[in-house]
Amino acid sequence: MTQRLRSFWIILYLSPIWIGAASISGCAYSFTGASVPAHWKSITIPLFDDESNYGQPSLREDVTNMLIQKFQRDNTLRLSDRQSATVELKGTIISVTADQPTAVSDGAQATRMQVALRTRATLIDHTTNKEVWSKDFSATGDYPAGSGQDGRAQGLAIALENLTDDLLLETVSAW
Repeated sequence: MTQRLRSFWIILYLSPIWIGAASISGCAYSFTGASVPAHWKSITIPLFDDESNYGQPSLREDVTNMLIQKFQRDNTLRLSDRQSATVELKGTIISVTADQPTAVSDGAQATRMQVALRTRATLIDHTTNKEVWSKDFSATGDYPAGSGQDGRAQGLAIALENLTDDLLLETVSAW
């Protein structure tokens, strides 16, 4: 009987820790409520430049539009035109590397491929006329080998999603 009572007290004592750990690990990835300087009210995101020579004409629009959508959903900063924005996030697509094997089968045949996307981004505070940060960002997206152009597009979409998440997070929390 004492063993059962001891187990009960141990479980009772540890349950808040377990509940806390479970709630932290199950949290949704959200940036809402992130703290930015008080004078930051709005952001402008001009069309990214593309120096990658990847051959996808819509790439710069895809990056810029996805980033704009992320900021709209996040709602920490209001989107604005350049003249009235308090901060500006501008960037350049440096490179896109596709068809890099990431997993190989027993017969030395690639089973998974990867697209790597590299950008350089700069955040400028227009109120203080200072550069807050300028950094290189990279993100990847995997896709099944042998899936051709559709797989490559899927990998690039994943890389774009990861990249824009990183840019948003860096802007609203790591200043």
